[in-house]
Amino acid sequence: MNSFCRIAPAALAFALPLFAESEPHFTNPLYQAEDPWVIRHGEDYYVCTSGPLNPTAVYVSKSKTLIERGEKVKVWEDADHFGRVFAPELHFIQGKWYIYFCADAEEYDWKHMAVVLEANTDDPLEGFSYKGILFTGDENGNAQANDFTTVTWDGKLYAFWGSLGDPKIRNSVMAPMDSPTQITAFRKETNHHAEGPRFLIHGNDLILTGAEGGFASKNYCLTALQYDPQLGPLDNRDAWKPIGTLLQSTDDVWGPSRASFTVSADGSENWIMYHSKIFPADDNGIRAANVKKFTYDADGHPTIGKPPGPADFQALPSGDPGLGKTIPAENWKLSGGAKLLTQAKNITAKGAIRGFDEEGASAAFQVEVPEDGVYRIVFRHANGVKIDAEQKSHPTAYPPGKGTLTLRVNGERIRRAEFHRTTSWDVWMLHGENVPLKAGQNQIELRREAGDNGEVALDFAAIRKAEAGLRGLLGTYYTGRDLKNETLRRIDPEIAFNWGEGSPDPLIDNDQFSVRWEGFIEPLFSEDYTFYAKSDNGRRLRVDGKWVIDEWNDAYDQTPSGTIRLEAGKRVPIVYEYYEDRGGANTRLEWSSPSQIREIVPSARLSPPKP
Repeated sequence: MNSFCRIAPAALAFALPLFAESEPHFTNPLYQAEDPWVIRHGEDYYVCTSGPLNPTAVYVSKSKTLIERGEKVKVWEDADHFGRVFAPELHFIQGKWYIYFCADAEEYDWKHMAVVLEANTDDPLEGFSYKGILFTGDENGNAQANDFTTVTWDGKLYAFWGSLGDPKIRNSVMAPMDSPTQITAFRKETNHHAEGPRFLIHGNDLILTGAEGGFASKNYCLTALQYDPQLGPLDNRDAWKPIGTLLQSTDDVWGPSRASFTVSADGSENWIMYHSKIFPADDNGIRAANVKKFTYDADGHPTIGKPPGPADFQALPSGDPGLGKTIPAENWKLSGGAKLLTQAKNITAKGAIRGFDEEGASAAFQVEVPEDGVYRIVFRHANGVKIDAEQKSHPTAYPPGKGTLTLRVNGERIRRAEFHRTTSWDVWMLHGENVPLKAGQNQIELRREAGDNGEVALDFAAIRKAEAGLRGLLGTYYTGRDLKNETLRRIDPEIAFNWGEGSPDPLIDNDQFSVRWEGFIEPLFSEDYTFYAKSDNGRRLRVDGKWVIDEWNDAYDQTPSGTIRLEAGKRVPIVYEYYEDRGGANTRLEWSSPSQIREIVPSARLSPPKP
């Protein structure tokens, strides 16, 4: 029987919206993420990830709560020279932020190598610069690496990583680091037969965790070793002793592994973040982030226990502010066929909203905020659509599709909100959006409009002040190539699109459309910046009121450029216009300077106009 089967009375569905305090409980999984890395710094959590399929970028997000990551910010990408960017980790070492990951590197004939980035500023959301490929080899030269991590122990910095493609080495390896950006020592093999090495420090105990069993398998699990200094130095493989399996699959949690460790907001509890498979089929790598409280036994070993399933409600970490003021589904105003279904599993209140089957179906609520600003709205949602091509072994549709509804604030279209697949309609995850709100009353609406599929169920919404502001540029999309027939607006994090033979949105035709992006740009250096506009077809760029590029013609796959002097930290207006004639559709805006390598202009340096 479908668990969504009882419809609440219409009067209840149109009840006046009411606030509740932040929901005190949560369930796993939280949100889609592969190899999630979390670090607490000051009063904030930072989560670092790449993505599914063939990721080329690194993302960092910032949040006051452990259970919701906040807005993902792309902090680095170089798709021309790196592919398969896997398992990035954000570390604060010797007063600076660094990111480590392994990726296929053009410089090494696309072998998988260890890479280090250094933050541009004290804020890890402000972007990172490439510092090089690390030496992870031996007397025979540099070697491939996988799942790179670091640890500071006894005042010294060490690196551990998984060996790759070397039949002589069966286990993970390690080496001391000369600095956060350099290794010169030859690698040494450990006795840890696992991938994804990550550390846990508890008092005077150093514990090395790792993932075993095949990353796409249901048998993927988390194991650990403990270092015994009485048996030798850190690079002595005999000084590491197995302490067993920490996490393993259950009937409703598959492949829990790839852990990172943190503490609750008040520091009184220990918490683990790990990923698990969204679908139980082997060789299906779509995964989601989970968190769980853990303790230590008398021997100092972590005791994690059974991973909580989607029906297991956990209390928030101690001192955690949660998602914000909560608006349960029964207090939304529903219309156009949207319904409150009261017999739904694993929900937090009296019902869940479904019925976005036709255009015009709508769910809305009013929210009052004390001041103008950017706020984070988080929706607890399910999307249990079953498509075998997405969910079986070796999926042919990858990554899986998303449910979509149009998000409106005070009647204005913000964007097409996308809700990831969940295992079933009984499994709930979180989806967040940063939106501008004005002081006083605001209406938030999710509505099925043209181009939406409506494959969403909603349990509640929660709202809090966003930890990060809006980034990117305001894109106005037009039907026709002359920038006249406005069709939609949205904030795009950056200008880096390849729509192929398609279009930016279902509302836009595949041919004969145009876009104007506008906002502000803020450089890091006081230098001459060169901008590059690769596009098919017309493109023109105005920075600080001056034309930098003006190629408004049908030429395709050309990259005109222009140079302008900019001042560090000074925000200046930017307008980029583009039209597509026929055939393929793509456009990309890059920049470079004497101190700035050529890259896509990142969202960290862009901001939209005030609404």
